[in-house]
Amino acid sequence: MARQLIQSRRTSIQQTQLRWANASAFAGHCEYRNGKFYWYVAVHHGSIKQDEGFAIGVAVADHPSGPWKDAIGHALVTDLTENDVKLNIDPAIFYDGDDIWMYWGSWNASRRVKLKENMIELASTPEDIKIKDFFEAPWMHKFRGNYYFSYASGYPSTTNYSMAPTINGPWTQKGVINAKEENSETNHQAIFKYMGHWYFMHHGANSPGGWTYRRSVNIDYLYYDRDGNIQKIVRTAGVDKVNNALIKDGAYRLTVSHSNLSLQDDGDMVVQQVADETADNQLWVVAAGSKARHYTLQNYGTKKYYCPSNTLLDTVRTSAMPCEIRIENASEKKGYFLFANYDDDYLGDILNISKDPGMPIITWVRTGTDNQKIQFMAAELPVVSEPESSSSSSPSIAEGNSSSSTDAILKTAVLKGGTTMSYDQTAGMVHLKNESHWTILSLNGHVIQCGFGSLVNLKSLRSGTYLVLSGKESLKVVKP
Repeated sequence: MARQLIQSRRTSIQQTQLRWANASAFAGHCEYRNGKFYWYVAVHHGSIKQDEGFAIGVAVADHPSGPWKDAIGHALVTDLTENDVKLNIDPAIFYDGDDIWMYWGSWNASRRVKLKENMIELASTPEDIKIKDFFEAPWMHKFRGNYYFSYASGYPSTTNYSMAPTINGPWTQKGVINAKEENSETNHQAIFKYMGHWYFMHHGANSPGGWTYRRSVNIDYLYYDRDGNIQKIVRTAGVDKVNNALIKDGAYRLTVSHSNLSLQDDGDMVVQQVADETADNQLWVVAAGSKARHYTLQNYGTKKYYCPSNTLLDTVRTSAMPCEIRIENASEKKGYFLFANYDDDYLGDILNISKDPGMPIITWVRTGTDNQKIQFMAAELPVVSEPESSSSSSPSIAEGNSSSSTDAILKTAVLKGGTTMSYDQTAGMVHLKNESHWTILSLNGHVIQCGFGSLVNLKSLRSGTYLVLSGKESLKVVKP
């Protein structure tokens, strides 16, 4: 009966990839390291059979779609490996700093072994993990300094998990996170974070014609509470479509998805308020930060920056000093997450899911509710009038912060880092040597316009003096 169960779980593998195997590849795990992709897969061994006859092999490729080839020409783990299990299936790789671990097991026995840096050799003897109620499907991940070991428990299986402060334990059982699957006696998971979302990927059998060994792939969101406990998975038809493109520099009005109210800088606290297209303190200027997917959010009206505390329940304040926050798309339809602490999954949240105007935005754990999703609506910055030049007969000049000469037609400023900015009065354009983010400001600090490119058009601006900023460099322009 056991052999029939295993036979029915098979999928095909090309014989040319693992010539020592007798086909039957399934329950694989792919990892990227050293510029390659490594696929660890359970297969029936062609000649070694002391217990169930399953072995774990490794294929390698330059791309996850292949072509794949046998990485070592023989199995990594077989029935003859010291301290293996009777059923060597369900491999899963986990990186813990510089250590590389492989977990596997079934029939109520789980093992782990350290791998060498080359990913294809054992660096230790397999160890028993000794997790109570383990059946199969081991998976390890880490979050907020805690280690999480999830696994299929019982048969038919639920997905359970245990937590520990170190990779070696001691383990505390936490219970079920995924109930028994519909139409499938088995339950196998993967848990990972990608672009601001934690995901729970698992197989089910809910597609037409599905059953225990005719499965389909499902994916749902995974959430933690304030203490780091995993919340029970809510199975759905799938996760929201997201847009992972970077946010463009520019002006935006920020609207909370659940209330349709706008984020406003109310003194030094950020609140949701009735939308007012004329309210400067509901207008925010986005600029790319020093790290990918990090930005500054400056309020146009108060000139202060959105600077959240990473302490739960603290209200979000604004600061005169700029700070960067990570922003990730929550949903193409619902908006973005404003993270206070990306690693700990803390982000902006309208207190009590309230729809009342004046309710503050606080720092809370990611729950996926719409009061945490902020829509960025592109807006135009108000045109600021500047006083006429004190001498109408004075020539138009452009001054860089590393040059003092003047030129009525064209002036080039060679700035720190070797970047060149120049102003062509005839064309009314500032030329940047390279495409980059730029901002036009009045001398009193008002943001006039911002964008990205190598040309800055000043023709639409009134007469006056302006600063054109690109990175940490500036060009002063007097427009007649």
